[in-house]
Amino acid sequence: MMSPIRDEDRLLLQAHADGELDPASVSGLERRLASEPELRAQYEAILSLRRLIRSIPDDDVPLERLRAKVTSAIDRPIPERASPARKNSWCALAAAALVGAVLSGTGTFIGLQQQTNRQEIETFVVSNHIRSLLAEKPFDVASSDRHTIKPWFTTKLPESPPVVDLGGSGFTLVGARIDVVAGDPVASVVYRRGRHTISLTTLLGLREVPGGSISGYHVKTWRDAHFTYVAVSDLPDETLDDFKRAFTALATN
Repeated sequence: MMSPIRDEDRLLLQAHADGELDPASVSGLERRLASEPELRAQYEAILSLRRLIRSIPDDDVPLERLRAKVTSAIDRPIPERASPARKNSWCALAAAALVGAVLSGTGTFIGLQQQTNRQEIETFVVSNHIRSLLAEKPFDVASSDRHTIKPWFTTKLPESPPVVDLGGSGFTLVGARIDVVAGDPVASVVYRRGRHTISLTTLLGLREVPGGSISGYHVKTWRDAHFTYVAVSDLPDETLDDFKRAFTALATN
């Protein structure tokens, strides 16, 4: 019987597929992929799904042609010696693609792809938060002074985001780091509340990020005229609401 893939491992696989893992993490994950068939099958399914989606053009394609394209991908032979994990992963992948094509048509299928992209942003941010917790320190620069952190961002990003001192509200500024989301470098400011860490990632422009919960981490999102903010922590959702209110009350560009 196959062991279920943990949510943390799914996030690592997504990050690996996007080339966002550091060399040490890549080395460790590659060793696991070589020795864990279920994990390898899940990674191959992620890559196959991306290739399939990217092969579908963005313009208006007749449904019959789209169905034929997806069906052709599904009908690729699976080697007889393939492990059950690999066969099951490919079958699940194929079924999801076919249902999306047959039930939705081109327009809705692309809409689902766009929704996936929005969810991927959330996954990127949560994955970055988890990797930061696994590191020796969850930041690249340690400072409780926003006047140190903001200029540091200015040297590394096209536009420096707001950096707010929330110590008066119970959220201690401890540092900052540069993360990568969908191939773009972004700013993440790190706060602490007791023993809990909050990563506040700032995306330039207005993005649609669902928010909610992934792998036990709560995600809170909001926007202003210039940025989209995504806060991630294992703190209770209502505490992240307090964090959001404190930030928006003090934030200045």
